[in-house]
Amino acid sequence: MSVILAVLLALGVNGPVHAQDAAQISQLKEQIEQLDQKVRILERKRELEQESAAEKSREVPRVSLGANGLSVTSADSNFVFKIRGYVQFDSRFYPDQQSDSALSGTFLIRRARPILEGTVYRKLDWRVMLDFGAQSSLSSANNALLQEAYLNARLRDEFQIQAGKFKEPVGLERLQSGANLLFVERAYPTQLVPNRDVGAQVQGDLLGSRLHYAVGVFNGVADGGSGDFDTTDDDKDIAGRLFSHPFRHTHIEWLEGVGLGVAGTLGDQSGPMRPFVSAGLQRFFTYRASTAAAQPNVLADGNHWRLSPQAYYYCGPLGLLAEYAISSQEVVQSGGGAGAGERERLAHTGWQVAVSCFVTGEANSFRPVVPAQPVTFSRDGG
Repeated sequence: MSVILAVLLALGVNGPVHAQDAAQISQLKEQIEQLDQKVRILERKRELEQESAAEKSREVPRVSLGANGLSVTSADSNFVFKIRGYVQFDSRFYPDQQSDSALSGTFLIRRARPILEGTVYRKLDWRVMLDFGAQSSLSSANNALLQEAYLNARLRDEFQIQAGKFKEPVGLERLQSGANLLFVERAYPTQLVPNRDVGAQVQGDLLGSRLHYAVGVFNGVADGGSGDFDTTDDDKDIAGRLFSHPFRHTHIEWLEGVGLGVAGTLGDQSGPMRPFVSAGLQRFFTYRASTAAAQPNVLADGNHWRLSPQAYYYCGPLGLLAEYAISSQEVVQSGGGAGAGERERLAHTGWQVAVSCFVTGEANSFRPVVPAQPVTFSRDGG
């Protein structure tokens, strides 16, 4: 309308409006109205296109690829799927090895673990982890190839339910990811606590994440062992853990990294017991075992309990991890020979103290640490 007024004023300046001028004005007015209608149609069309694009964007999943692997998230964030993994290369050589020795120097793939994990409806987390490393092979218990397969329902931060095959909540270093260990092999206390087992547990964080608890029922495995199922007995193990960060959220920076806890198991177990191995995974102690009926054979048979006080401290680049483990098992000498049928309670203990420091300045942590300047092969890499 402002354009029409301007035209009228312009025509009015030059003199009175004649019939011809009035017709021109009417024609201009009609053209302007047509242009205005076209502009409105184009604007509406643009609005519809924007609405359609926004609707499509809400239906298209988000895909990202980076240092943490491949991640696919549904548009509504209800479903998440991730693929990642890690490989660890190792070598073992023995300086005093004799030509007829059973010890063999070798390079090996210690761990090769693809990991599939995700979330369903924002509250149900799942994870499957396999291992194709040198010590992983198919067995009757399938205890090495399938490392983990579980579902965790995060109903609340204070109450979660987890079921499947996963680490029993006992050993401190055992609960640390294999990708974040100080050494490729874990210390001796870890050989006295259970590894991965099938069962169910409840867990959660209380008091503003200052106290973590976990308690569960599992098939029960030998010290340091894993298993998918139990064929030796019908008994189950109860495992529990309390771990506290007493100074968390206190703003006392040099104390916030303090963690103190205690864990243990209780149950009855029967069957063969695992040997103990060195850091090079060479057997240095084993229980007497024989397949001959007339020969003695030492087996677990009865009450089995474990106890593991544990602690860590992290401040800046410094880290300290300490734990103690005791495993007490009733055993029986089966088979024939002298002492057949005799019973005894055996107790084994182990401890470790590990100190670490990041010379590159990153904040040390029990969990995986993100490098301040990752190694890269790009031209502008550090």
